[in-house]
Amino acid sequence: MKLIVAAYIAVITTLGIGNILLRLIGDGDAVFRSVGIPLDITLISLAKIFVFAICMIIFVTKSGIELTHTKDTGTLLSILTTALFGFSLSGLIVSTILSYAGGGSINGSTVMISGVLTPLIENSMLLQLLTVNQDIWYTLPAFLIVATGLAQSD
Repeated sequence: MKLIVAAYIAVITTLGIGNILLRLIGDGDAVFRSVGIPLDITLISLAKIFVFAICMIIFVTKSGIELTHTKDTGTLLSILTTALFGFSLSGLIVSTILSYAGGGSINGSTVMISGVLTPLIENSMLLQLLTVNQDIWYTLPAFLIVATGLAQSD
């Protein structure tokens, strides 16, 4: 659960940092060109992915937040719950990275597909599932946290 919370915080932080930089720099392309750095979609995508990863790592290792689960639900149910959380977290992270790699943001209902991603997505049913259903991947982990809490409440 800590990783899911870290992923959500990293997504929001990356979005916020991008918006702040856009507001501060204004026409960033002209600023970066003046110092000899071509500002293209690849550079922006890599920066977003880097900020996302760093935010997740910092939150998980240095936040001081501990999430514990004390109620024993049984081995089979624990395995199933862990698998569902892992599956949903993986979908959230990969969908976010695809969104950033495509040059988009998480605001849309589907991932913006750049020319770089098009061949990959056309040849992979899994990547199609992750890009077409982006909104599901962003809500599934939160839904699972709420559902697990409701199912295990006294």
